[in-house]
Amino acid sequence: MMVIPPIVEHGTIPETYREQLSDVCFEGNPSNYMGTPKYLGIDQNFTASYYIGASWLVKNELAVIVTPKMENIDFVTMFLAALEVDTKNESDYFAKCYGIQFDEPTIETDEQLNQLTPLLVLHFVSLLDRLVKRGLKKDYVIREENLKTKVKGRLMFTKHLQKNVFQQRSDRVYCQYQEYTDDIPENRLLKKALLFADRIINNYESLKAQSSYFETQSRLSKLKNRLDGVSDEIEPYQVQKLSTNKLFKEYKDAIRVAKMLLRRYDYSISEASQEQHATPPFWIDMARLYEMYVYSKLNAVYGSQIAFQVPGHFRTAVDFIKKDEGIILDTKYKPHYDNSNQGIIDDIREMSGYARDTRILRALGAADDGSEIKCVIIYPEPRCFKPEEGEAYIVDDCLEINIFDGSPIIPQCSKIKQFRNFYKISVKLPIMKI
Repeated sequence: MMVIPPIVEHGTIPETYREQLSDVCFEGNPSNYMGTPKYLGIDQNFTASYYIGASWLVKNELAVIVTPKMENIDFVTMFLAALEVDTKNESDYFAKCYGIQFDEPTIETDEQLNQLTPLLVLHFVSLLDRLVKRGLKKDYVIREENLKTKVKGRLMFTKHLQKNVFQQRSDRVYCQYQEYTDDIPENRLLKKALLFADRIINNYESLKAQSSYFETQSRLSKLKNRLDGVSDEIEPYQVQKLSTNKLFKEYKDAIRVAKMLLRRYDYSISEASQEQHATPPFWIDMARLYEMYVYSKLNAVYGSQIAFQVPGHFRTAVDFIKKDEGIILDTKYKPHYDNSNQGIIDDIREMSGYARDTRILRALGAADDGSEIKCVIIYPEPRCFKPEEGEAYIVDDCLEINIFDGSPIIPQCSKIKQFRNFYKISVKLPIMKI
C-alpha cells in the first residue's frame, strides 16, 4: 500500500503519482454537494475540493489524504459547536457533514491526521447527552430469576425442579416475569458505546489537547451516572439487529453513531485503550461544517430571529436569514478570500438571486415590491481581499470578529463599496494551541 504525501484542500496531487491514476475516473467531481464525495472531491485536474479525510484512489494500492488548508484548525471544536444545535432540521443537515466507509480497507495515517476517533466520540456524547435529557426509553423485558420465598410471574417448573427441588432448596422458586425497565437492548448498546467513549477519552493524548476535553469528561461522568442501572452486556450480533421506535426518534442517530464507534474498535474495549494510526476511509465536508459552526454562533446570540437553510425555488437554499433586520447571509468557505477577490462576482450574483427569490422573501417577511434586500457574505479568513492584476473590483479593509455581539449585524460588517447593499464579515475558525 502507498499513501500519497498529504495534500491540503484545493491542493493538487504531485505529478509523480498521476501516471498511476490513469485508469481512475475523476469526471463529475467535485461530487454532489449534498452527497458522498467520490475520491474526496478530487477533480480531473487532480485538484482537491472542500473535503478533508482519507480515501482510496486505487483500492489497496494507492490512497490519498487531504488536510485542512488552514494550519492547526481545530475542527473538533467546530464539530462540538455544531452539535449543540438541537433541532431536527439542523441535526439532519449535520449528519451529512461527514461519512465513514467501514467496509473499506483501512489507510495508515499519523496521529495528527487521524481525526476520526475524536469526531465519533464527540458526536456520540452529544447525542447521548441530548437523549438522556429527554428521558431513556423503557420497555417490558422478560426476566428469569430464582426468587426467595415468593412467586413472581409464572413458575418455570422444569428449572425449578433442577435448581431447587433436586438441590433441596425449599426457600427458592424459579420464576419468569415481565419487568418495565430501561435496561433494554437499545440502552445496553448505548451504555457499551459510552464505556468505549470513556476509555478512548482517557487514553487518547491527541484528545487531551483539545479545548473540549474537560467539558467532554464532565459530560461522560454525568452520563455514566444516569446509565448506572443499565447493563453493557450485549453481543455484536445483537447490535446489528437493533431498530428504532417511531416514538423515540432521537434514538436513531444515537444508535447509528454508537454502532460506528463500536465498529471502529471491532467491539473490543481493549482496542479502545490504544491510539489508532489506521483509519477507514472517511470524509468531512469543511464548507458544510463551517456553515454549521457559523450557525451555532448566530443561533446562540440571535435565537429564533435566525433561520437556517431557507429553501428557495429550483432546489436552492440560502444559508441564513435574519428576520428582524430583513437580511440574508451566506457563508463562503473559500481560500481565495484570503488574499484575493477572485470569484466575488459569482458570489454576488448568487446572493442577488436569493434576494429576489419570492419563496425566500416570504420566509423573510419582506414585501415583494422590488425593494433591495441587504446581503452579507460570511467568510473565515481574517484578511482583506486583494485585487489581482487586471481586476477592477477592490474592497476595503475587512472587519475581523470572533463572534457576533448581539447587536444588529449590518453595523458589524464592512461594506462592499462596488455593490449596493452588499456587506461582508469574517467569523474566524478556531485554531488549536500548540
